[in-house]
Amino acid sequence: MENVLASAYDEFSEHLVSLAGSGLSLVARLRYLRHMETELDAYMNILGSRSNDQLHIYLMRTSGLIKTEIELLYFTLRDPEYQDAIPDTDKQQTDLSFPRWKDSLVNLMELIASLYYLGVITDANGNRQSFASLVVAFEKFLHIRIPKPYDLRADLARRKKSLSVLLPKLREAFEKNIINCGIGYK
Repeated sequence: MENVLASAYDEFSEHLVSLAGSGLSLVARLRYLRHMETELDAYMNILGSRSNDQLHIYLMRTSGLIKTEIELLYFTLRDPEYQDAIPDTDKQQTDLSFPRWKDSLVNLMELIASLYYLGVITDANGNRQSFASLVVAFEKFLHIRIPKPYDLRADLARRKKSLSVLLPKLREAFEKNIINCGIGYK
């Protein structure tokens, strides 16, 4: 249990760091953090005294991380000269050359989760990327927001008929392209 809690805590901590560098406006980040704080408070109230000591400690630590990020945002609002060098804008990206995801978020999550499980995406030091950091990277790359990525990932495991929908389509498209290029299978 502690390993699961520690891993989730580390991923959440990385998610908060990624959020700080996401380019979202201060107000958008503050809104997002306040929503997270509200949800976490609700979970803590529901669990109350029923939670075990380890869970309670990690929930309190997570709450502290969120509160710290909120305080840093307020500090930046009060003293803008200390604002990060990361551009902060609410302007919508209008460049049509930006890639967009046209399929379902569950299928995108299938791709992200598969890359995460495979462990082929690393940081500059060769360390495996966390699930949260991959989600943030895809959000930036595709200019979308993926709400509740852990829930979406869990939905993949609940599929009844086919555990994988997108991956067979990707394989089929790749193999069709090979055949169309005249490389074909022998």
